[in-house]
Amino acid sequence: MIPLLILILVSTVYADNCSYTYDEIQYTRSSILTIKGLPTNLVYNPNNKDLYFTLIDIESLQDDDMQTKMDQYILRNREPILIDSVRGQATAVDIKNDKVYIASDDGIGVLNASDKVQFASLKDEDVVQLFKPTNGEDLYAVTYPNNEVFKVDIKNNEKKKLDNIPCAFILAVDGDENVYYECDSKYVKVMLKDFQEPIEYVGIPKNSARALTVDESNRVILAANDGLYWLKPDNVIPKKLMNLDYLPSGITISGDVIYLATNGIIYKYSNNGCQ
Repeated sequence: MIPLLILILVSTVYADNCSYTYDEIQYTRSSILTIKGLPTNLVYNPNNKDLYFTLIDIESLQDDDMQTKMDQYILRNREPILIDSVRGQATAVDIKNDKVYIASDDGIGVLNASDKVQFASLKDEDVVQLFKPTNGEDLYAVTYPNNEVFKVDIKNNEKKKLDNIPCAFILAVDGDENVYYECDSKYVKVMLKDFQEPIEYVGIPKNSARALTVDESNRVILAANDGLYWLKPDNVIPKKLMNLDYLPSGITISGDVIYLATNGIIYKYSNNGCQ
């Protein structure tokens, strides 16, 4: 009778641990960081297994008379490390060249081995978003106050405005150089390479988009209020991959591991051990 009871208990724990479904695959969830504030702009570096994020002070975010306070962090071995040499606002990882770029209110910097930021490009520009596609050498940057989008040549310290994208509050670029963004319309759109007009996705509620990332299969994944969606460049109807019971503030994916942030927490989803 005792072995049967143990089997029931083990089966229950297993089911609870693998009770999250992403793209029809079972996942387990764990909290890898609890912190005061809103973690956002998550980026994972597979070269050293660091996780980068921006931490926003909630009180300053909700006060219209106060400039929003934010800091850039590295999550290393589950310990948050403040990058204190810059007022960071976003991160981009160049996996191929093993470089980490930091967007700040004074341009784009590159992180050195001592976790200090050295100037790289766009001096005196207030850069609020960064994205590095897997192919090519250029970065995509969003600048304040108009949230304009630029393609940045770091080597030559040159930028080119993407004129057909009026603004972007969240941004991702796939391996084919299609640009996914959300602007003042509060709907997610894609600007296909060499096209002049963006395509708007349907079925996603207005003002519900929170974060974008591109996985290793070149799939653009949107974190929205009610879950995760796969945004395809050739279909205006997104495919829903996962339901969420909280409002996400950041997402990044590495292999079969998903990192999601919400107020005060960063979660790790993994299918390791799930069938």
